Amino acid sequence: MNSLFTAPVTMADIEQKTQGYAAARNELAEAVTALQEDLDKVKARYMGMIRKYVEVLRVHEKDLQDAILKTPGLFEKPKSRTFAGIKVGYAKQPGRLECPDDDQLISAIRRLFPDSVKTLIKVTEKPVKTALSNMPAKDLKRLGVSVVDATDIVIVKPQDSDVDKLVAALMSEEE
Repeated sequence: MNSLFTAPVTMADIEQKTQGYAAARNELAEAVTALQEDLDKVKARYMGMIRKYVEVLRVHEKDLQDAILKTPGLFEKPKSRTFAGIKVGYAKQPGRLECPDDDQLISAIRRLFPDSVKTLIKVTEKPVKTALSNMPAKDLKRLGVSVVDATDIVIVKPQDSDVDKLVAALMSEEE
């Protein structure tokens, strides 16, 4: 038989291939469901113990914080120390800027630091592409905007995506 002559693909062929895809996907879903059930069992077995350890850890952390707060003199120089792989003491926080009204601040910058306006003031003027995409084609053409790559693509998209999300999460954990 010559490979140059192939039978045209029919809708029945597409349906048959879709059924094969759906069957493989169902097997994957069953495997993922079995995995999730096993994980839930393991999780249930350990969660009580983990909650207990978390509570014990919180008590120790609170006790340690209280001890540090009562003795700030121990952490003047250096401000922190490391014991048993745990850093304790004090750490400088970066603080935050409290600015007056934007218009008032911009006016003050222009008045007091005119040479630094470009550095200290951000001016943004940019078309909103999501809004433009909702405009009629004739208006986009008047603006000089072209729509590119607006072609049909082949899709194979299951209508329920829970399995796909679980598989994606599992696969990203593997990497």
